[in-house]
Amino acid sequence: MEVRDMQHAYLSFERLIREHRAIAELATVLRATIADDAAPDVMCAALEALSDQLVSHLATEDADIYPQLMLSADEGAAAAAREAIAAFETLAADWRDYAAHWTSGAIEADCEGFAEATAAILDRLDARVRSENELLYPMALRAAHIRLRDAA
Repeated sequence: MEVRDMQHAYLSFERLIREHRAIAELATVLRATIADDAAPDVMCAALEALSDQLVSHLATEDADIYPQLMLSADEGAAAAAREAIAAFETLAADWRDYAAHWTSGAIEADCEGFAEATAAILDRLDARVRSENELLYPMALRAAHIRLRDAA
């Protein structure tokens, strides 16, 4: 069994939702550092913590869930996956660019710009998570592309 097949075999609705909760908590921490006007290195650390969790999660979804749904015999599921991919296809790349740009020094030089960029990209992330939780993950579960629970 290839590594990708092994990863897919262990993907579960439970795991994906757990990862979404962790991402949401880290996004809340990042937003709080901005609202509290924390030091740039504190904001940067919050960004890095979120980025560490988010990058691998997005890669898993983009490689293992969306392609399976797009190939689904259920045309509704396939169409929903295509729409989601079209809406969110640049999020992972945009996130990498955002995270690479906003170093502690860049935040210190333009804290207002960081706050605006963060709000914009986190709004996009929130929309993707909502779409996945409410539509795409349930479709993937129904089509048996993911399991309900983590493997015992």
